[in-house]
Amino acid sequence: MLVNLEDVLGHAYRHGYAVGAFNVINLEFLNGILEAAERQRSPVVVQIAEVHFKYVDIEEITPAIQHMANRATVPVVLSLDHGESVGTIVRAIRCGFTAVMFDGSKLPFEENVEQTRLVVQIAHSVGVSVEAELGRVGSSEGAEGGVAREEFFTDPEQAEEFVRRTGVDALAVAIGNVHGFYRGEPKLDLERLKEIRDRTGIPLVLHGGSGIPDEDFRKAIGLGISKINYFTEMSRKALQRVKEVLQQDSRVVGLHDLILEAKEAIREEVEDRITVFGSAGVCERRNDICSTCQACDLGKGPVDEGRLVEMVTQTVIRMMQGGAHGTGGEQGHLGGQPRGRP
Repeated sequence: MLVNLEDVLGHAYRHGYAVGAFNVINLEFLNGILEAAERQRSPVVVQIAEVHFKYVDIEEITPAIQHMANRATVPVVLSLDHGESVGTIVRAIRCGFTAVMFDGSKLPFEENVEQTRLVVQIAHSVGVSVEAELGRVGSSEGAEGGVAREEFFTDPEQAEEFVRRTGVDALAVAIGNVHGFYRGEPKLDLERLKEIRDRTGIPLVLHGGSGIPDEDFRKAIGLGISKINYFTEMSRKALQRVKEVLQQDSRVVGLHDLILEAKEAIREEVEDRITVFGSAGVCERRNDICSTCQACDLGKGPVDEGRLVEMVTQTVIRMMQGGAHGTGGEQGHLGGQPRGRP
């Protein structure tokens, strides 16, 4: 079921896990991601990055994503990733995205604040969550040899001011993470992350999840990371599977065979990441996301017996009062509103 990012990350932040955010460039990615989330009973964020608009038309694919998300029995957020202009943000909102990420990280601080605050005002007015970025996460999706530069790391004091002045729902931080593939071993500045968490008090987001060791993920989640963006390694695993099939399986007769193999590789990788991020099984028990999601029987919740008794009592009273005035026939149901006539 399509839900708001704020509801999902709020639960993750309070309960010490992170929600995986996986980028989509076609329906095979989408199918693999949603199948993984369903199998692991986990909330999930489905993203489309502005940099990937050359591969996918959001006006064309969004109805399909909405249809599939609303059929899912887990919470699904549809988010714009790295929107670089207010125009792109508005375009995504008009398409029906439930969250947007505005990336003003290349702007001077004051301009980033002003632009982000405008995005928050626009998005919040229609119930859409906003993620922003402060500092600068290095490199770009799929790039080789990404290096994190400390001068671009998020400043904790600025982060506190930024969150206070903009009202964002989540903040993407630069703490040694980079997009694409890392050059050497990633080194996350966990002390900086802890200070940012303590100063901001909102869910934090880690971009550039590909290549970070699992133990570092767990440490970062323990220090406030509630959403982890993950694309490059997922895409690489799909490509690797296709290459292996082409080399080893002579039964492949067409592109459709390769598409299914790629989807399976994506599903496997997403399931593995969901387990590492700690969100597996969240939807096996009732929690405070359920009231928003209501995608499964857990969302419907137990019957509130006190409320039911109150409704019946009020209805009986109305029926008795209506009967005394000869109008009871129109009030004989729990809602208290006139029944429609045939």
